[in-house]
Amino acid sequence: MKKLLTLIALLALATPVLAADKYASVDIDKVLKGYKKTEAINKDFQKREADIRVFIVDAQKSVVAATTDADRKKLEEKYAKELKAKMDKLQKDKIKALQGIENNVKKAIQAEGQKGTYALILTSNNALYGTVDISDSIIKTLNAAP
Repeated sequence: MKKLLTLIALLALATPVLAADKYASVDIDKVLKGYKKTEAINKDFQKREADIRVFIVDAQKSVVAATTDADRKKLEEKYAKELKAKMDKLQKDKIKALQGIENNVKKAIQAEGQKGTYALILTSNNALYGTVDISDSIIKTLNAAP
């Protein structure tokens, strides 16, 4: 009887601790679509990719207009090097921008977790039930930051 009462007392003490845990989920796709910086970065990279396409068309015209095979070959090599440099720079810049967005999102989620005293924050595709969606709060935090 004494063991049963001890067990009941322990369960009674543990129940409020377990009930205090709050779990949240974040819809990353929704956050990225709502984050203004993501849209701005996408527009910038679309413009830069369009500039590269224009460069390619102009380079092709220049190569076709070359009068000799030697000139054509020199122009092809020149434009190939320039194109590779432009593509490499674009790729590096894109990776850097995406890493910056990822870091901002992580920081916002961590700040929301500490502010909301959440025991656990999952992505929404990993949470089936029992979580509070904090995506809108994360978007507000991200868009409010300079």
